[in-house]
Amino acid sequence: MAGPGHHPAVGEDGEELVTADGKRVAVVLSGGGANGAYEVGVLKALVSGKSHVTGNQPLDPDIIIGTSVGALNAAFLVSQWEQYGPGVAVGNLERFWMREMAGGVRDNGVFRLRGNPLELLDPGCYLPNPLNPFLRLLADGGFLAWEGLQRLVNFLQGARASTLERQLVQLVDISLLMDLSPLERTLRKIDYRAIQRSRKWLKVAATNWATGELRVFWNHDMSAEFGPLALRASAAVPGVFPPAELGAQPFVDGSVLMHTPLSLATHAGADIVHVIYLDPDVSSIPLPPIPQSYSTMQRIFQISWAASYNADVAAAARINHALNTVDQIRTKLPADERTAELLRGLVEGKKPTGGHRPFRRLTIHRYHPRDPLAGDVSLLNFDPDRVQRLIERGFQDALYHDDTESEDVFPNQEEEDLAKRLNPRRVIP
Repeated sequence: MAGPGHHPAVGEDGEELVTADGKRVAVVLSGGGANGAYEVGVLKALVSGKSHVTGNQPLDPDIIIGTSVGALNAAFLVSQWEQYGPGVAVGNLERFWMREMAGGVRDNGVFRLRGNPLELLDPGCYLPNPLNPFLRLLADGGFLAWEGLQRLVNFLQGARASTLERQLVQLVDISLLMDLSPLERTLRKIDYRAIQRSRKWLKVAATNWATGELRVFWNHDMSAEFGPLALRASAAVPGVFPPAELGAQPFVDGSVLMHTPLSLATHAGADIVHVIYLDPDVSSIPLPPIPQSYSTMQRIFQISWAASYNADVAAAARINHALNTVDQIRTKLPADERTAELLRGLVEGKKPTGGHRPFRRLTIHRYHPRDPLAGDVSLLNFDPDRVQRLIERGFQDALYHDDTESEDVFPNQEEEDLAKRLNPRRVIP
């Protein structure tokens, strides 16, 4: 499989990824915590062949890309696809969510709250060993006491180096309350050897917390030892979940740099991209009646993610228009390969070289909730009933997908139509 630094459409063995009709198809899955169940529903409709978007034919992507919870969904699908087929793979993903991930605050497959006394009220926590809940509370107390002591020492040592206010703020770390051992157990249930063998391309995005650089993991990175760490890194929401240590470097959620990794699909040579993301249009998210720190930070991220994603979509649409314009110009000029090469180089903004792959016309189908998903902390709400509702909602949205309302992008769009589809309230550079 290809990796960073290789030609985007050529594997390490020189094999080119080409489908029967010459079109590469990619699925892009965004981050969003528990809201990632919505992605399962959309995939269920596309893979079952019940959506008109795919011509009522089962979707069979060549490239599956994800960040955060989307990385988990992508990795699970690639691990299942070739052995069980697309329909069963997505069905197994739905069962994986309901059986392994869904649950309440005390029994979901992603996180548990350290030092939570309410665990003692759950009869199931006393099995098979009645001492287990007390041992966990003792271990949690020791962990929190040690971390608190370290922060107190750092506070005292830095008292002269910075202001008291800054030192007090640095004492607070919500991620200390998050025990991710349930997620680590859940991730180990994925078949990583099947991912390494698969001819489907997997790309998982994470952020190097120390350098601020994007790290993309491929199929060959997904060993039984390293694969769970890569997925854990991609899902480490900063400030909520602790970073994942890969070697000597801390890594966090890929959403920090690339909430919806559309550009990874285009760089991989995709012609048709199905993008599933979990944030509605910013204008559809109501402002809180009373300003709050959490809602303010959340809106900052949503605006930033939307701007980055819309810029990627706008760039793809402009490339389509530019390539169409080049073709029109070529029909009015004498047949000359050098002229055609220069025109294409002009579109791409660089001097053409012999080894450079020209830009492709792109089709982008966009699926996302039209209105905000309920709950300010919905990314941590893995309630089974809510997960099931999100899956059904994603299924229905894909079933009745409206390409105009969703502002899908097509290769032969006219410039006027393009301007209408790319909402005029957005600023397009």
